[in-house]
Amino acid sequence: MRQKVSIVRLDDCDFEGAIRAAVELAGGLAPLVKSDSHVVVKPNLARMEASGSGAITDARATRAVTKLVLDLNPASVVIAEGTAVGYDDGCLGTGQVFDLSGTSAVARDLGVPCVYLNSDEAVPVEVPEPRAMDRILVARTILESDVVISVPVLKTHPRVNATISLKNMFGTLPGTEKRAAHMLGINDSLIDLFSVLRPHYSIVDGSVAMEGTWRVPQDSRMLGLVLAGKDALAVDLVGCALMGIDPDSVLYLRHMTQWPGEVRSLRDVDVVGEAIETHAERFRSAFDVIKEAYPDVRFIEGSSFCGGCVAELVSALRHVKGAGYGELMKGLTVVVGNPEEVEASEKMVVIGGCSEALEEFGPLAPGCPPAEDAVIEAMCEAIGADSALVMSIRDDTRQQLWDDTRHFVTE
Repeated sequence: MRQKVSIVRLDDCDFEGAIRAAVELAGGLAPLVKSDSHVVVKPNLARMEASGSGAITDARATRAVTKLVLDLNPASVVIAEGTAVGYDDGCLGTGQVFDLSGTSAVARDLGVPCVYLNSDEAVPVEVPEPRAMDRILVARTILESDVVISVPVLKTHPRVNATISLKNMFGTLPGTEKRAAHMLGINDSLIDLFSVLRPHYSIVDGSVAMEGTWRVPQDSRMLGLVLAGKDALAVDLVGCALMGIDPDSVLYLRHMTQWPGEVRSLRDVDVVGEAIETHAERFRSAFDVIKEAYPDVRFIEGSSFCGGCVAELVSALRHVKGAGYGELMKGLTVVVGNPEEVEASEKMVVIGGCSEALEEFGPLAPGCPPAEDAVIEAMCEAIGADSALVMSIRDDTRQQLWDDTRHFVTE
């Protein structure tokens, strides 16, 4: 099935002009937004950063999209988001991010409500063929809307390699349902989510994008682009191409392109407006930055290395080191992605189902994606550490984090 995605240059910070042009090139919103439509504009406000940083959707993009929708005179329009509630990192209050980003002011100026999805009523949605979650709790505002417009930024991601229009829908899970998805495996949980819920339209804020681990300003990348399209998967494939990311390295995208009726690759996408080749860059991955925190660990990466292993490997490295085993980690070799050539060393661990043939080199954490506990156990076996102690300290640390910021979960 062919899909159309537009790329438009953002000149002189004219968000409204660029977004209107991008939407028009991609087929417009009029076929979706009717006089009786209830519309949700869903920006990405997952971090406590200012507009223009690249870490969140610029409030000017949210304003332009919301005005475009209001011009179609739907029954209702809201701007909705449920910001990060913390898993291994700190929690945030959705209202605080709305205010700091300038999104609250946009909503007031345009006369539309802000809805904080973390505190919205949670409604269970059954997953027909679950990988991790047989039912997912979704904010009622999202489920009762007729049109959800995803308005993300263009970013790499420290656990799943890329976050664009589809991953932006993770914010529709209220409160601790986000934590449940992480605990059950973020990659499999995202695949489950996208099997039952996707945006009806995507408009990507590519004014300032974000590489690495989202450090502001050093990871901010000035792109000056807007993307638009009805099919979120197609939009995300184009977004990955602009960042120089192989979509096969993003596990949920790889799975979705194999589903019946979906675009298989960029060959099934008609890109209109600006050409990908004119603006494509090579973004630094989050994992490349994360590896710098472990200078005494060697990573041997094969071509199959994807976000499925990244998510759980990042957590395992953090928690093994956090349990006091940093010294034992020195000299560890981590094998991922089924590399063609591997030289044996004293301390080696093999990660992921695609690398099972290399199990002879060290303890294996099987599965695609592997479970976090399995990665910790294999890593601890390789270095002679106590995996039960690591997981106990990890659980206590997470619980303390959640207890200290419990009030944010309902904001």
